[in-house]
Amino acid sequence: MNWRRRPTMEDVAKAAGVSKATVSRVLAGIEGGWTPATAEKVRRAAIELGYVVNSLAASLRSRQSFTIGLVVADVSNPFFGGIASGVESRLSQTGYSVILGNSGNSLEREKALVKVLVEKQIDGLITATSAAAADHLREAQDRGVRVVLVDSEVPGLDADSVTIDNRAMAEMAVRHLLELGHRRIAIVTGPMEATFDRQRLAGYAQALAAQGLAFDEQLVLRGDLLAHGGEQAADRFLRLQDRPTAIFATNNMMTLGVLVALTRAGIQVPGEVSLVGFDDQEWYPVCHPPLTAIANPACELGHAAADRLLTRLTAKGDGAQPQAERLVLPARLVLRASTAAGPTSGIGQVPAMHLA
Repeated sequence: MNWRRRPTMEDVAKAAGVSKATVSRVLAGIEGGWTPATAEKVRRAAIELGYVVNSLAASLRSRQSFTIGLVVADVSNPFFGGIASGVESRLSQTGYSVILGNSGNSLEREKALVKVLVEKQIDGLITATSAAAADHLREAQDRGVRVVLVDSEVPGLDADSVTIDNRAMAEMAVRHLLELGHRRIAIVTGPMEATFDRQRLAGYAQALAAQGLAFDEQLVLRGDLLAHGGEQAADRFLRLQDRPTAIFATNNMMTLGVLVALTRAGIQVPGEVSLVGFDDQEWYPVCHPPLTAIANPACELGHAAADRLLTRLTAKGDGAQPQAERLVLPARLVLRASTAAGPTSGIGQVPAMHLA
């Protein structure tokens, strides 16, 4: 049998152009004797070669656990599964293990999970939070845990974040509906605790304002970020006296709930109402009709968050940490068959837009 030779520390040293001792110190997290730039070269070389750190030996040398905590808002949501997959695939290449925690969209549960993970002496924490609270994450930082936020931001917290431009993407989704001639557009949002909820609502309002349309609070249908909340929001939509001709649902689970409620009520999409979703999923193209949606790059967000955390961990021997950074990844609007011309189409008021 032809087995592929496992890469060695010597291979990493040769690829990075440094000594074996430097590779050992960087990957073990031993402070001193290297710069952040050198550490990055070593880490990249290790990833590209598929070199796996002997984490037990490294932890004994460096007093690191080589364990990362990952807290997501809803483990049943495929979007967060994509983030977790991206985080784990990147970190496992460098010898780190990942402990996954599910907050269930509960701030109290999130706080409890972070406390437990810190007590387990994790080296870093990646959190995809649906809240905007900072105290428990700041306490983790005070205990020496590096924190990276993914998919959301927490005001007042000095930590790296990896997101998309939620405001711009929501504006693009609503602008698409406006371009089709829709003027009464409902939005299904979360409970407005997470920054992405607020930013998506702001993008919705901005798109309307750009066309001189008033923001109508009755058309803001708040859900719970779950499919059940999307169903309840759609039920409220169906009871509106002057029913909107389009719906923008701001996450994938609520998009599913909206679609279920409309189907149950016998409402045809897009014949009676156009629908734009968020967090494009594998099942969106096989729906009847296939769903137009914002594609939110979950796996890439996870990859980028893991990379940011690894950079922080390898830079700790260089004294002061670099300033926190906000990394914004590209997203796009995927046009399918769930949107069609509205009742005022053809009036030519909305210029054609450029899709990302």
